[in-house]
Amino acid sequence: MSLPSDNPVLNAVGLNYPADGSVLRGAHLAVGEGEAVAVLGAAAAGKSTLLGTLCGMLEPASGSLWANGRPLHALPPDQRDEVFRRRFGVLPQDCRLLPELTVAENVALPLRLAGMTLNRAKERSRIWLERFEIEEYAESSAAGLTKPVLRRAALARALVGDPVVLLADEPLADLAAQTAEATARILRSIAVSHGTAVVVFTRDPITAAYFNRTVKLAEGRTDAQPASPPPAAVPLLAATGDARLGLPLGPGR
Repeated sequence: MSLPSDNPVLNAVGLNYPADGSVLRGAHLAVGEGEAVAVLGAAAAGKSTLLGTLCGMLEPASGSLWANGRPLHALPPDQRDEVFRRRFGVLPQDCRLLPELTVAENVALPLRLAGMTLNRAKERSRIWLERFEIEEYAESSAAGLTKPVLRRAALARALVGDPVVLLADEPLADLAAQTAEATARILRSIAVSHGTAVVVFTRDPITAAYFNRTVKLAEGRTDAQPASPPPAAVPLLAATGDARLGLPLGPGR
């Protein structure tokens, strides 16, 4: 059984979706600052639904969701949506980029939407492209990317705004073994160096093994023990972005 973080940044307790619990049945997940966790489950286990409830795309029928000690389930919808937009970065499985923009412009887009100047946003995007070892594609059209390059570019976009929580759906799919290992190493390094809680959703045990801890998901249930919610909310700092569009957070925490 996966033990929860002692001080979770993200804490989901008893999530059910939909009301009859036919997809998620009391799922728990607690991830600490700087921790990299894999949620491992077969097809139709509920991985995409769990990801959706954690980033605000889906509203669970019951259960509680806490971010940095703040009870998101108890907030008015507009405040809850604001937290999701500002604090969560998401890598969707399809890794869509805008084909009319270059790779660097796609990665910089969340920062531009947050009001950052074009030059500064592109400069920051290039730093992340370099980190994922695809800087040579910065000025290439996103329309012509191979799947491995596209996936790493989408990861760079999800992380360019320094999210508190990164939720990544099959981030190592389509990558050769050596590249997958290197990408997993980068994600673990980002978790430590940036304090980001990294949560990877996968059906591949080899992918899960790259990360610090594995939570198994089967028939909508996790093997994780629930973490106790904090006694009081901790204020979240300001950032920007829109996780539900697959965009990361803004230019800083």
